[in-house]
Amino acid sequence: MGETKEDISNKGVSLKDDGNYWYTTKDLPKGNSKLTKYDLLITPKSGLCKIISYTDVIYSNSFGNQLKSEFEFFEKALTKKYGENEKYDFVQSGSIWNDTQYWMMGLLKKERYLTAFWSKKNGSNLPQNNIKNIRVNASATSNDEGYIYIAYEFLNIKECMSEYRESQTDNI
Repeated sequence: MGETKEDISNKGVSLKDDGNYWYTTKDLPKGNSKLTKYDLLITPKSGLCKIISYTDVIYSNSFGNQLKSEFEFFEKALTKKYGENEKYDFVQSGSIWNDTQYWMMGLLKKERYLTAFWSKKNGSNLPQNNIKNIRVNASATSNDEGYIYIAYEFLNIKECMSEYRESQTDNI
């Protein structure tokens, strides 16, 4: 939390500037082998405040079995480390993709959700390591491919997001 771009680069992390305080890397010093890409939000005043990590593309059947299995892997690991979470696994009311064989299509159309949140409010043992909250999410890129991402927000996220929003309106 709070580290500058230079602090992180000095640890041997190669950061690609994606603009507006977002940086991408393929490796972090304490990364997980199942996670292959990391996006970091690093603002000038607040420093590092958010990390989003991604798996490679996961091929899955129309029921989403393989994607759900990978989601459960991360959910169990994070629950073991951070305690209770609040899980959402549902399809929106009125969606035509509500049958189980259309699980991936519902996810692709953003009418189905599989996500878990860890925060003090949800009963986890956060904050820990300056982490305020964590979210694990399943996402689809087609009806037979998807990925899992994990978002970590640090205790300085509020100030950091304020800086980020200000940068979005600079040239309006």
